[in-house]
Amino acid sequence: MEDYVVYGNEGVCKIEAIEKLDITGANVEKVYYVLQPIYRSGTVYTPVDTKVSMRPVISKEAAQTLIEGIPSIQAEIDGPTNATFLKNKYTEMLLANDCEELIQLIKTVNVKEDIAEKKNKKLGQTDKHYLRKAEDLLYSEFAIALGIPINKVQTYIKERIETHAVAK
Repeated sequence: MEDYVVYGNEGVCKIEAIEKLDITGANVEKVYYVLQPIYRSGTVYTPVDTKVSMRPVISKEAAQTLIEGIPSIQAEIDGPTNATFLKNKYTEMLLANDCEELIQLIKTVNVKEDIAEKKNKKLGQTDKHYLRKAEDLLYSEFAIALGIPINKVQTYIKERIETHAVAK
């Protein structure tokens, strides 16, 4: 299997090479990962000793176990409501580079959206933005781990949760 990593907020990337760069201004002794983002064009060059979070893509088995556990992951309903605090909290959750944190963020925003709809209100732009970002990061990683197209991940998750709930 090819080497895939989750790199910061870039999401899933394929490791194309690990090499010294011959680029003007680059430290010629420093070794870099050459990363190809899977769901956007471009190339990312990052030092092997980067401070940015980078980890292997979750395994298929771990993804399936995590998906089955989604019903037990609690939404954070009593979190910050101030836009700045909210933005900081969501950013912190994204930067954790952890699938469970992303699921919690998604569930939190979905619960907030349900509450807003019951009050005939709309979800705030901050919530919408971070929901999209969390879904993009989570679904892209699950797509690679499970070997399915990214546009099938949400349906896969729903079906897996339903099947697992019936089996209990």
